[in-house]
Amino acid sequence: MILRRFADALRNQEWATVAIEFLIVVVGIFVGLQVNDWSQERQNRADERAALDRLFVEMQNAHADIINYNARNERLNGLRRSAIAFVDGTDPLPENDLPLKIGINTLAQFPAFTPVTAVFEELKSSGQLQLIQSSDLRVELAQYHTGLEWLNTMRQGFANGTDSFWVSYQRHVKWAYNPESTTTDILISSYDWQGLRGDEQFKFAAIGLLRNQLVADQGLRELQENVANTCAAIGREIDRECDLGAGNSAPQ
Repeated sequence: MILRRFADALRNQEWATVAIEFLIVVVGIFVGLQVNDWSQERQNRADERAALDRLFVEMQNAHADIINYNARNERLNGLRRSAIAFVDGTDPLPENDLPLKIGINTLAQFPAFTPVTAVFEELKSSGQLQLIQSSDLRVELAQYHTGLEWLNTMRQGFANGTDSFWVSYQRHVKWAYNPESTTTDILISSYDWQGLRGDEQFKFAAIGLLRNQLVADQGLRELQENVANTCAAIGREIDRECDLGAGNSAPQ
């Protein structure tokens, strides 16, 4: 209808009508674009809020995982220190040497820390991280996941450097099949504690591994601080308080 009136006005050289009709068309297009932009912006903010809500939960869970992981490592490092002190000393062998065995056996264990990162990876792969308006928050998220990758790369490097420990370990520790076991504990270990005490290569390797464990734990504590800061930053965006409690019961 508008186009027909516009064409008739052009044929009749009714320039005022032409101007009015043209203005109506331009204003209509402008208003339509504005409404579309407003609708898209509203949808983007709703999507941003949904993404931040999910990231908020993921970061709280990651913080709880780190607390549990640190608690477990703290207990193990206590056993590792005691085992090295025993091997490096002259104290008599205690009646129950299981804590010493656990300390020795776990010195060379550097498992990866693997909190769930599914939400971040999904948003990253779909390009939806750009919905987050705060550039500072996007940087915080990137730093956390880069730090997590760096920590696990470091732990893997430490795990790759345990050969000298295992060579000397195998000279003094024997394992035998336990036919009476009805659980997964089907191996019985026998430690030559005097042999370990006299093996300088073993003691040197064990002390080096304990140092690496402590370095890795320091990296995890730094990551914990990063997670706490990132969780708090997300909380400020969505007006929620990040629960940085003590986590669940740590795994045994």
